[in-house]
Amino acid sequence: MASIAARAAASVTGRSTTRAILVSLVLLATACLHNTLDSASESQTVVHAMTVDHNTRTYRLHLPTHLTPHEHLPLVIVLHGHGDNAQDFEASTGMSDKADTEHFIAIYPQAMGNPSDWHSAVDGPADKADVDFVHEIIHTMIEQYHVDRTRIFVAGHSNGGFMAYRIASLLSNDIAAVGVTAGSIGSIDKQGDTIRISQPRRPVAVIHFHGYADPSVPYEGGDEDDGPDNIVSAPNTVHFWVTADGCPATPTRVISSNKNVIVDSYTPCALGTAVVFYTIVDGQHRWPGDDIPWWTFPNREITDVDATNVMWDFFRAHPKSNSANTTNR
Repeated sequence: MASIAARAAASVTGRSTTRAILVSLVLLATACLHNTLDSASESQTVVHAMTVDHNTRTYRLHLPTHLTPHEHLPLVIVLHGHGDNAQDFEASTGMSDKADTEHFIAIYPQAMGNPSDWHSAVDGPADKADVDFVHEIIHTMIEQYHVDRTRIFVAGHSNGGFMAYRIASLLSNDIAAVGVTAGSIGSIDKQGDTIRISQPRRPVAVIHFHGYADPSVPYEGGDEDDGPDNIVSAPNTVHFWVTADGCPATPTRVISSNKNVIVDSYTPCALGTAVVFYTIVDGQHRWPGDDIPWWTFPNREITDVDATNVMWDFFRAHPKSNSANTTNR
């Protein structure tokens, strides 16, 4: 009897211990879940690295607040200009703040070189494999964060704007829309030949901002103030996309009350795309509405145009159509 009682007591003790362990595991799992949800409820920017063509490349990944698993968010890839860097450009554009407000993922790739430079149609050494770098970022974001394939956008300024247009042309099956400030599709060499981006395989919605007083990437085209390139003009850049997207030749024009901002809208275009061209009469070489001190952009009210807000509104209105898909790469 004593032996039976002892075995019964041991059995009860064993079951109690098992239950205690199970309860502890449940509590631990619950705590981990709460910690995960707590961390997801706060926006964050983290630097990531990947190897592309034997080079280590980095990018800043900004996840918005209240991100949940398997949520299909838009993706905005933001490319800094010549000599700039991803961290400063994230701060000056305010795109991460916009990502938190509008709930999308923002990526800030870092160009190589000193000074940094993107291999656009006309800039940078060809061995940088910058298009492959951005292509890898896109597919990483699809696999790891389930981004919405119909809402992948690219934005860029200056040399980053040149690069944004190159990406839009070569990865047109991935990119729904592109936004550029102070950029161009290419340049004209000394022999008079145009070195420019290739024709996209499918239409891409485009919004372009350009200051008429820009000395670095001249609005009317011509020589840069700091280099040998004979830049394709802003109007000719826009015309390239109007033709590529099958838009009407004549835009609808709106002029601001102070006559400082001219907006030309070419719509409707193929597959629901559009081309919109902002001319800022006193604008110089910058991302309109950024937080760079006012004296670098004299005589302009900071509220005239906010490229980040206008660009996102344009992106949101132009997801990629699923019709007539082709494969870029």
